[in-house]
Amino acid sequence: MAIKKTYSQAARVQGILRTLGSRHGITIGELAEEFGVTKRTLYRDLKVLEEAGYPLISEVVEGSTYWKFEPSFKGAQPITFALNELMALYSSRKFFTSPGGSPFRPGLESAFKKIESALPAKHIARLEKIVEVFTPLVKSSKKIDLNKGIFETVQLALLNQNILKLEYKPRKGNQAFPFEVHPYSLLFYKGEFYLLCFVPGKGMRHFALEGIKKAERMKERFEIPQDFSITEFLNVPFGLFHGNPITVKAVFGKELSDYIKTRTWHPSQKIRELKDGRIILSMTASGKEEIKAWILGLGAKVKVLSPKFLRKEIKEDLSEALAFYRS
Repeated sequence: MAIKKTYSQAARVQGILRTLGSRHGITIGELAEEFGVTKRTLYRDLKVLEEAGYPLISEVVEGSTYWKFEPSFKGAQPITFALNELMALYSSRKFFTSPGGSPFRPGLESAFKKIESALPAKHIARLEKIVEVFTPLVKSSKKIDLNKGIFETVQLALLNQNILKLEYKPRKGNQAFPFEVHPYSLLFYKGEFYLLCFVPGKGMRHFALEGIKKAERMKERFEIPQDFSITEFLNVPFGLFHGNPITVKAVFGKELSDYIKTRTWHPSQKIRELKDGRIILSMTASGKEEIKAWILGLGAKVKVLSPKFLRKEIKEDLSEALAFYRS
């Protein structure tokens, strides 16, 4: 007995596309027989094609429903990709869907279904292998649980440059505060989404999306100043958060030499190698708490030389940690 060939959904949708293009009409039963799946599965596949923009119509002939393309449809040229382009595309997909519960996942999955429905058949079988070739270990510190309605409102406001009215509850405290903001950009940092905004009268602010309890998109639009650059704005702090800039100088043990030299920690950094193999790194940046956390994370392999107040704070933090372990 012949073994019925099985298809992935992407390969099956591509096959259905070719079948519909070569016939004047076909029933769901005939498609189910040809591809070896249930009618329910075929209806889902046809929905994928419709969502991808293919003009499907159904017509009842002698009691049977036939599916076909609209008569005016001339057929779409298939999207063709080189294998390295497919690998880049599917690898970037993993970057954006790997954070737990990423709010971009539904939109990305829908977009990739549309792409797969139009890919040449020769590439379909390779997709699953390509997906496994690259695995980014992007781990979120916690599950991302955002209100879908609020996220969509924020997205539309960003795209259309609409003023947003927010009710925002900071992490510290139980009270939500009203804000009217000009949303500039959506940032993903250390497992969390932040909305970068200009608040009239208060300047630039970051709002954690999980702290936004209500969001209303206004009809009024705003303009981002021509001399404002988001890239330049984000290059100022060591991490995400702004503050008073400080010039930091620290010496790193020789065991960290390659680790420090081969990475860009901040655009302003300057590195000097000592004869004994140690490294001195200096930079001017804001975000004191994030700088402290970075230095403390490297333990005994780094020592702050300046400024004195930062050196003192780190010394006190280490003393408290030591006392805690001794207790």
